[in-house]
Amino acid sequence: MEEEKKYTMAELLAEEDARLAEEAKKREQERIEYQEKLRIEKEQRHQAYLEMKEQKRLEWEAEKERRRLEWEAEKERRANTFEDKTLTCKKCGKEWVWEASEQKFFKEKGFFRPSMCKECRRSIKVINNFRQ
Repeated sequence: MEEEKKYTMAELLAEEDARLAEEAKKREQERIEYQEKLRIEKEQRHQAYLEMKEQKRLEWEAEKERRRLEWEAEKERRANTFEDKTLTCKKCGKEWVWEASEQKFFKEKGFFRPSMCKECRRSIKVINNFRQ
């Protein structure tokens, strides 16, 4: 009878070992599943971060383009706005008014800002014409 008990005890121990092995296998599988879940969540957070970063970049690019267009419009507006300016002649030193209409004419023709008054420019033209 004692032998039967030992055999039964061995069976019980084998069954217990099998049960523990099965629980360990189950826990290992749960651990693997949990790690996979964490990996997926981390990947999703990273993807969301990349999307947010791309959205910010696009917003920044749009803002940059908007500012560039504003700057271009302001530059164009200023380029086409002419006001009378007081200039000093480099030849005679006299101050004279460069009118807005003259400024517009000079810009349309691609001329530079004059450095001499009308009288001095005329005198130079007369001298140059006389020499020819």
